[in-house]
Amino acid sequence: MKFIKKHKHLIPFIVGALLIVLFLPREGKFQYEFQKGKVWQHKTLNAPFDFPIYKTETELANEKRQTLNSVIPYYNRDSSVYYVQRSDLVNTFRTSLRTTYSSQGHGGLLQYNYYNLINKILPALQGQLRFIYGKGIREPNSVAENYLSTASATLVVITGNMARSFPSGECFTPQSAYLYLSNRLQALWSEGSVEQAFYSKLDVQSFLKPNLRFNEQITAQALEQRMAAISPTQGMVSAGQQIVAQGEVVTANTFGMLSSFRYEYEQRVGYSGNTWLLLLGHLLLTLLFMSMLFLYTSALSRRKVLTLKENSFLLLLVVSFFLTTLWVSRTGIASIYVIPFAALPIFVCTFFDMKLALLTHFVTTMLAAFIVPNSFEFFLITSVVGFGATYNSKDVYRRSKLYRTAAIILGVYCLTYIALTFIKDGSLTFDWRVYLWFTVNTALVVAMQQLVYVFEKIFGFTSDNTLMEISDTNNALLRELAEVAPATFQHSIQVANLAESVVRQIGGNPLLVRVGALYHDIGKMNNPTYFIENQAAGFSPHHHLDPEESARIIVRHVTDGVAIARKNRLPEIVVRFIRTHHGTSLVHYFYRAYREKYPEATDFSSFRYQGSNPTTKEQGVLMMADAVEAASRTLTKFTQESISDLVETVIASKVNGKMLENTDLTFNDISTAKAIFKKKLQNIYHDRIAVPVAEN
Repeated sequence: MKFIKKHKHLIPFIVGALLIVLFLPREGKFQYEFQKGKVWQHKTLNAPFDFPIYKTETELANEKRQTLNSVIPYYNRDSSVYYVQRSDLVNTFRTSLRTTYSSQGHGGLLQYNYYNLINKILPALQGQLRFIYGKGIREPNSVAENYLSTASATLVVITGNMARSFPSGECFTPQSAYLYLSNRLQALWSEGSVEQAFYSKLDVQSFLKPNLRFNEQITAQALEQRMAAISPTQGMVSAGQQIVAQGEVVTANTFGMLSSFRYEYEQRVGYSGNTWLLLLGHLLLTLLFMSMLFLYTSALSRRKVLTLKENSFLLLLVVSFFLTTLWVSRTGIASIYVIPFAALPIFVCTFFDMKLALLTHFVTTMLAAFIVPNSFEFFLITSVVGFGATYNSKDVYRRSKLYRTAAIILGVYCLTYIALTFIKDGSLTFDWRVYLWFTVNTALVVAMQQLVYVFEKIFGFTSDNTLMEISDTNNALLRELAEVAPATFQHSIQVANLAESVVRQIGGNPLLVRVGALYHDIGKMNNPTYFIENQAAGFSPHHHLDPEESARIIVRHVTDGVAIARKNRLPEIVVRFIRTHHGTSLVHYFYRAYREKYPEATDFSSFRYQGSNPTTKEQGVLMMADAVEAASRTLTKFTQESISDLVETVIASKVNGKMLENTDLTFNDISTAKAIFKKKLQNIYHDRIAVPVAEN
């Protein structure tokens, strides 16, 4: 139990490693990398066992498309339709004929026309109807018509237990049957004849009903059988057969054999009794990568104190992206390039730094490369994009910067893929689907920035978005500081300007140090008049206090500031600036006064700030900027020499007092900071040139 408490920061790394190993595939990993059109650099490769040559996804897709386009629809013939319509025709014909001639009698010429029409028109109509229904009238159906859209389309007609196929053009539709019947009957009788006059009164279209019914179930079954009959392979490679010779160019045919061999090799090794060795290899490799991440964060924790939550956040990102890659790769639901890996370093860089972001991205992409096809291509493209995203990931809280970052990500994706296409194929082959996945990937990176707020709330982080909000001087707490202690507020703004200028030059988070500077002295709101900048000329409440009591009031502004900050729910990262801006230094003025008054005293704890020394570059710069700006107010003569001496003296006291030894600040950084402080203070306190007043 003590070991777990002492090394609890190890828990996320152990859990993450076990989760990754648990979900890693149990197949062996093919040991050769190869590309189409490139020279085979390895030794001559012979097949160790028989294996089939698999068709590519494109070839299978083309075959399925061709099969789908050549579907033969099935129809059932309903023979009863013809007999029903023929009977209706005869009855309708006789009824219509009797109605026409009944009023005119049945003698002479009229009687002759009556029987002539029965003997001539009715048999002609019946004969044409028999021919049309013999060919068949297809019922309207959009699905079937799609299958019959080509000129060479055929269909199968099922009559009883017999099935016969013939061109679709030999069948009629209701429209084409009517046109055919009309044309044929008009050709039989001359214009203006009695037969044509009587025929024109009949609604012959009402006797043309579909007798071929589309059988969607049998058609679907036939299509399914044809799809199932498509073979995923196109030949075999026998054991001992040479696949590729050393120095040979990998042609399209060789590439197909190598891809098939890789698939078979990885499948067979996973079930050949070496599962435990594969598991051990996965475990060792995963632990190696996790150790890299752990060692870096451990080195980092000496200065930035990576907590259990922070380590858990890093491992959550690693495991989440790994499992997402595994899911997409196994299901084939989309291309692996749709996974927004560029969001990972942006998230890490938002809450930590660029170095940790790059290392986390590297570890994640290396682990993901073990579960995707074309692992080298995937790792290369994703790594380059990660570098591009990380380089431009600062200030992504600005909308213009966010979309600029998105454009860079999309551009790097496309350029890297185009370069690899040139190398592999020696030609520019445009597969619009790949670039579509890249576009969706970039859109997801932009959309996932909304998760920054979620991560802040869950893990207690602070993003630049939050810092921007609380850096607004219209913030309620800063407005209160400006009203209660206006001089302290102005001092804080000056410190913020100095510190931000230095951090921009030496590297770091300028926005963070600015916010820390704005809030570092909010503890002075409790007793503003006890601090020199807020005192009226010639009056100080310390004149009536013992030096020890005065020191307690001055020292207390740090603890009061921490309490006020937490009451107003300021982020912990800002609270650290309040706690560290004086470190553990002494209140020298009252300390010296106390020593003079009580030379025999030995306890001076009341004169030491109850804070802690800076642990980050930003905190160290704020300590120097605060001390320099406060000391500059004591100068009586503002010259280049006096300002330079002041800066050198103040910063030397911080360095000699070992206040900055736990920060990332180098001697070069401190030298740069001193130069900037001198220049800024000279600009603030420059001697004004006297301008003579013009005489009237």
